[in-house]
Amino acid sequence: MPERSGMSPDHESTLPIRLGSVTVAVPDPAATAAFLRDGLGFHVTPRGDGGMNATTSGEYAQPAPGRYLTLLPGDATELREITFDVTDDYPFEELERRAASYGLAADRLRPDADGGAGVAVVDTSGLRLVCRPAGPPIATPLPAAPLRPRRLGHINVKVPDAPTTAALISGMLDLKLSEQIGTGLFFFRVGTEHHNFGVRGGSARPDAHHLAFEVAGWDSYRVLCDHLAELGHKVEYGPGRHGPGHNLFVYLRDPSSGLRLELYSDMAHIHDEASYTPPRWEMSDRGNTVNRWGPAPPESFLE
Repeated sequence: MPERSGMSPDHESTLPIRLGSVTVAVPDPAATAAFLRDGLGFHVTPRGDGGMNATTSGEYAQPAPGRYLTLLPGDATELREITFDVTDDYPFEELERRAASYGLAADRLRPDADGGAGVAVVDTSGLRLVCRPAGPPIATPLPAAPLRPRRLGHINVKVPDAPTTAALISGMLDLKLSEQIGTGLFFFRVGTEHHNFGVRGGSARPDAHHLAFEVAGWDSYRVLCDHLAELGHKVEYGPGRHGPGHNLFVYLRDPSSGLRLELYSDMAHIHDEASYTPPRWEMSDRGNTVNRWGPAPPESFLE
């Protein structure tokens, strides 16, 4: 991976708290929101801009966030923005300095319903990354629900040049490399969870390969998949177990927009930063990386 050119030896850390939310445009936000609500138990609310916010249960012992996923109206399904939650005293000036070292402008954001004052950076491929304190949680606690995922865990992004984007994510935001597959797939983490941000190449413009939401464990898949089947929905791929991250997975797609969601559990955690060396696979190892249990993904998954 290219060196982290944005760093200096005495730099302030720009590491976010967590992956906060993802904004996508879809042809019919209400239809996608209905799939999330009825199929997966998401809490959905309308926005003033014609879009919808969708959220789930949230982090342990914390109120549910106001949004994990924002759906905006658009002609096609399109990734618009990835937002990282940061602290109120986050070093935005350092982030701006690092963005400038990559030749990128950093725009200041005013506080609004989506979050506090922050900074947005758009890279040369058009990938928009935002760092800001999270907006207010939902007003009323969500009732317990057997279907609802716990939280947004990661996004896997398709970009034109994976090594370039990987270097930016590492050098500008201090995300830590957990694992990689050749020079075509990189997995980054914010805290101990194996990955919160994945980067893969081969796309003409930035796009979301999938958004991943954590579920409670193996037994959750039976409940969720039976419920989805009753509604006439089929899973796209899984269940299986990935190599990188060693997590269980089931993938499905919103029938209205084609937006791909991963329901994952049992993700590996990395606790010993001092001794950890990121494993590196080759693209020829895909039989052991994409699914250790054997069945290969459908062609739709590889697009």
